[in-house]
Amino acid sequence: MEAHVITVTGRVVDERGAELSNLTVEARGDWLLTTKQLARNTTNSQGRFALAVPEILDFSDVPRSFQIRVLDVCKRPLTKDRDLSGTVPNHDLGDVTVQSADLNGLLVTNLTGKARYVSEGNALKLLVDGEEAFARIADDIKRAQHSINVTQLFFSVPEEYHHNNEAVDPATKEPKEKAKLVFKFSAAPLVPIDPRLPNSPIDPAPRTGDDRPERLIFEDALAHSDMRVRILLNEPALGWPEGVFWLTVLSSLAVGLGIGLVALGIPFFCVFIGFGALAMKASAKILGALRDGTHVDEVTAYFNAAIADAAPAQPKITVRGFRQTLPDHGVQHCKMVIIDEKRAVVVGSPFSQRYFDVPTHKIDDPRRGTNSSDMVHDLSIGVVGPVAHDLYDTFRLYWNEDIDPLEKLPDAPAPGPEAGGEDAVSKVQVVRTLSGKRFSGLGGKSEKGILEAYLRAFAAAKHYIYLETQYFTDSVITDAIVKMLEKNHDLELILVVPIKPDVLFYPRRQAWRIEQLRAAGGDRVGVFTRWTYQPTSGRPWVAPVYIHAKGAVIDDSWATVGSANLDGLSLDYNLLLSPLVFGETTATELNISVLPPTTGAVTPFAELMRRRLFAEHLGLVDANGIPNPNDKALNHGPEHKWLKELWRPTAERALKHIQAAKRVALPGFVLEYPKEDGGWLDTPRKHLAALGVHLKPSEAVIRPITGTRKFYFSSGKWDKMPELEDINQ
Repeated sequence: MEAHVITVTGRVVDERGAELSNLTVEARGDWLLTTKQLARNTTNSQGRFALAVPEILDFSDVPRSFQIRVLDVCKRPLTKDRDLSGTVPNHDLGDVTVQSADLNGLLVTNLTGKARYVSEGNALKLLVDGEEAFARIADDIKRAQHSINVTQLFFSVPEEYHHNNEAVDPATKEPKEKAKLVFKFSAAPLVPIDPRLPNSPIDPAPRTGDDRPERLIFEDALAHSDMRVRILLNEPALGWPEGVFWLTVLSSLAVGLGIGLVALGIPFFCVFIGFGALAMKASAKILGALRDGTHVDEVTAYFNAAIADAAPAQPKITVRGFRQTLPDHGVQHCKMVIIDEKRAVVVGSPFSQRYFDVPTHKIDDPRRGTNSSDMVHDLSIGVVGPVAHDLYDTFRLYWNEDIDPLEKLPDAPAPGPEAGGEDAVSKVQVVRTLSGKRFSGLGGKSEKGILEAYLRAFAAAKHYIYLETQYFTDSVITDAIVKMLEKNHDLELILVVPIKPDVLFYPRRQAWRIEQLRAAGGDRVGVFTRWTYQPTSGRPWVAPVYIHAKGAVIDDSWATVGSANLDGLSLDYNLLLSPLVFGETTATELNISVLPPTTGAVTPFAELMRRRLFAEHLGLVDANGIPNPNDKALNHGPEHKWLKELWRPTAERALKHIQAAKRVALPGFVLEYPKEDGGWLDTPRKHLAALGVHLKPSEAVIRPITGTRKFYFSSGKWDKMPELEDINQ
């Protein structure tokens, strides 16, 4: 059959009519549940292009429409998709206009030609790991005068409220209100009861005087009669009819595949129904997993009890769930605390004690409470100034989508000098991911400002790109970095990831993305995992640190911190959920981009962020063992070959230290991600063995650790000692 080919011609210009060369024009067509690139070309010196577009199904008698878009060097769309008919053999588009604001610079425009949520004069504080972030939030809550607005994924609270949260039950000698979450510990030393130690205390020593977020919020609301507290939490639910249909499908699959697989999402399977009672049981477990995926009921019950106890006072605390019907919607993943619309923390961590950690990432740390999994590295950012006004505007968008509307604030006040204690005063932009399926005002098209911010920053990169992220699986991000590595042979990439992302299929997909990067950049690509090392009387302990951070620095110039991972759900298109609803599914995310005064200029905050993170991960510490951002090894500009001169040699020294099982401490260190089969090396033992550490029983020189002990704040006791060594072969 004769091929059906359509020609498309035109010229790409800016709003002044100037021709734009070296831009890509691409034709795309729908293909099953995805899109297929049909043709592409690059504009010449006069901005002109010509495409020969084949019909997507190769049937001349079944013409279908297709879309045209213009892209930059990182494949970032510069125009909205334009639909063209498949029945017209020739399309002359004339002039295709690209707005200069959409084309140039670091400011995100979401293809509107205008940048929103950009402000000057903001005092910023980089908050590394949970101890700093949670303490900052505790201090900010204490300063609140009239409003506290919170968005969170999880918020752990005690099972019951008691008037005196430190009152002790005479029978158990434990507090009646059992704390689950401590943001800031009092000066009193934490001396746990440890059955392993002969001189350990015998009687419980319950904690008093610690700062707990639920108590701080309630006490502040009680102290200020005009205080308004609003807490918005993620609340997953099943949509109708798609959610109920897929519940039936996935329940049947769960019988054979395991509930754990289903809980994280399965993209597409041929389904055979007929498992009867087993499928119904699986359905109940899936529904139970949905209920466990939110703390709305627990937080509501806690504060309702507190409010009732305060009568006749009436603290104004409102807790709501942000409904996320599955599989249509993603997850409300933005996490921030806004105080009086003037101060805020964009926090990387859920409100869970698992995320309380410090740069040393000790294997045994009672301050992590009942967490028994890996240590966690995270990033957050504190802000004071006009950007807090912009963050409130986004909180208002979330709140008003389902609930009685909040009024818009007046324009933000002019920035003024801030008190000391912050890291830098900077220009910033708030960028977001918003699902077109969830937010009615988007007309079905998702807002992808965070992805756009990354792509703009990659396009401007000259010397290095530094990323640390919980998930690295997004194809658009990968393709953009590959393009820049191929274009700029002086560019280095440093990527820090966990050894095992905690989502089904992600370890393999992440390994494939890393292979793509290494193929493009060779030795200019360094991928690392973070670990901690603890000498003992026997074999030294070695354990991975889970990277939960979502941050980046480029050329000491641009930086970002926020809630968005580098995966499709956070940025553009969720591969797990989107096929179930035949459309785009994204999460609700927010990042803060820190911007230089001019593209490429060194920004004090970005430089500081690079110094602090490099110091922690590479063990550059002071005499007290604290990461030292002023270490002389960091006293170079962005053009320094950080990967070749610092990261790779440091990782090699750390590996030799482990292989020799030295009985001396190894502060904050990284190991290079294995060259082969990284996606299958999903335990500490497998990962270390792939790097050449002897782990056979007859040769073992270290103990790879796969978890930690639980500690109970209420009793002051460690849990019984579990088997911590990873014994998987």
